[in-house]
Amino acid sequence: MDLGVLLHALIPSSTSVAILAAFFTYLAIVGPILPGKVVPGVILQDGSRLHYRCNGLLSLLLLVALLGMAAKMDYISPTVISDRGLELLSATFVLSCIVTLALYAAGCKSRNQGSSLKPHLTGNLIHDWYLGNP
Repeated sequence: MDLGVLLHALIPSSTSVAILAAFFTYLAIVGPILPGKVVPGVILQDGSRLHYRCNGLLSLLLLVALLGMAAKMDYISPTVISDRGLELLSATFVLSCIVTLALYAAGCKSRNQGSSLKPHLTGNLIHDWYLGNP
């Protein structure tokens, strides 16, 4: 594979960003709706606990069924994800960096001392930005 072709494939296109946005929108809509066992998470530093709905397998099966129906109706190509693999990889990486930066900035500016939003800055940029709270 030519280096120029590889580098061009690593630049996220608007289609790959739209696919990624549609996937996260699907997860945001379907996650709270689908049934699943609600399990408690770990105890946070303030003593509270988040609860999670375990419905990942059902979400995946529904997504595959919806993609299958969309491909059957010629709405999307069955190979749309594999055709844009590197673009989706780079779009996901860029999005994760943006989200991490936003969460780091929110954590630095947080003044809430009574919850898990309490800032835990160590002074080490790599630790605070990448690893999060100690």
